Amino acid sequence: MVTHPYVRGLEAAEFIMGSPAIKGIPMWRGRGMDAVRLLVKVFVELVRARHPVDVVEHGFLASQADNRRVFGDYGNVYELLDLPGNPDALFRSDQIVSSLARLDREQSAGPLVAVGPVLRRFAGRTAPLFRDRMVWPVVELNQLAPDGTAEEVLDFYRVVIEELLLTIGIRSFTVCTGELADYGRLTYLVVTALPNRRPTVLATLYVLADGLREALGQEQDIVDVGFTGKVLATTAMVHTDSRGLVLASTVAPVQLGVTVAPATDLDDCRDWFQALEAAGIRYEVVRASASTSSRARAERSWHRRGVPLVVGLGRSPGSVVLCSRLPQTRVPLSGRPAPDTVRAHLDSHDQRLRDSSQRLLTDTTERNGHLRTLCGACAADPGSAVFGHVVPITAGRCDTCGADDGREYFISKEGRFY
Repeated sequence: MVTHPYVRGLEAAEFIMGSPAIKGIPMWRGRGMDAVRLLVKVFVELVRARHPVDVVEHGFLASQADNRRVFGDYGNVYELLDLPGNPDALFRSDQIVSSLARLDREQSAGPLVAVGPVLRRFAGRTAPLFRDRMVWPVVELNQLAPDGTAEEVLDFYRVVIEELLLTIGIRSFTVCTGELADYGRLTYLVVTALPNRRPTVLATLYVLADGLREALGQEQDIVDVGFTGKVLATTAMVHTDSRGLVLASTVAPVQLGVTVAPATDLDDCRDWFQALEAAGIRYEVVRASASTSSRARAERSWHRRGVPLVVGLGRSPGSVVLCSRLPQTRVPLSGRPAPDTVRAHLDSHDQRLRDSSQRLLTDTTERNGHLRTLCGACAADPGSAVFGHVVPITAGRCDTCGADDGREYFISKEGRFY
């Protein structure tokens, strides 16, 4: 079985388990779970800029009856027929039913963020963290919107998601489409590019269709925002070098790796370590032997785990060397770097990731002709292959007929994409 390079990178970074693997059920390891917690933390902080928000984790089992009431006889769920004491159970296949029930119990409009796994039937090949049977993490936010406000609420979350992706080094844009009208009365898909120059969806945002809203027993509009571990899989695809995964500082469990010499007195470094901790910089320390090869192995180990910055102390008496990535450079420093200096290097590192992702996204859309400015009549032409329009709306002259009432559309000749 062929193992994708991004999967090997995530395994080497200690994000997910390697072989033997369970088909469709990637097993997460400690560092991967740490990165997920950091990702969720950034998302919640962005939401809290406007709304107080609660975070919950629903149980692994859900109600068959509630699931059928909302979604009908979906064929991709695992129902449990003879579970003692719980004849109505199924493996959880969604978050929204339980989240809306909780909002009802608390008489709250939300937002409520649910983080947890869902388990669904999935035939055929599974690409880990892209197409799984058990998907973790599933991060889903739900909020009730008073009449006339749903579109404005959805647009706030569009900005949140785009900003979230930006913090982890992924440039994106949002497409409003009618392709998922059965689920969303208003549907936003947040899109980026993969290294093979194909677009992919990293987050979905909906104002739920009226049928689903009614099945959930709500009179107000329901806003539904979701993303999964695919976000980190895409990071592993887009940001890599010869050493492996390159993480943005926001989701790197270790932001600064420190390699010390055998004779380095760690007590002498205590004030520096305390200053790093006070500044919120996540660091770890490894002691290498006196050999050059030992230091090189330590640096490669830091890099395999996605660590953005490495500082080497004491290669020669009193020496300090900082190694950064993309490109990989080593710079001698006059002393141990102050927290502000470390933070500045981390910021520069993150900006390089964003710039690289922007180049990939621009090259993808230009090479494939995904973005075109069209007037309404030209967009309605069946041959236009319009999938949706870009939001926020950007006005311009129609590329086809020259009319001055055009706006930017996303073109997908293959139709729906994932």
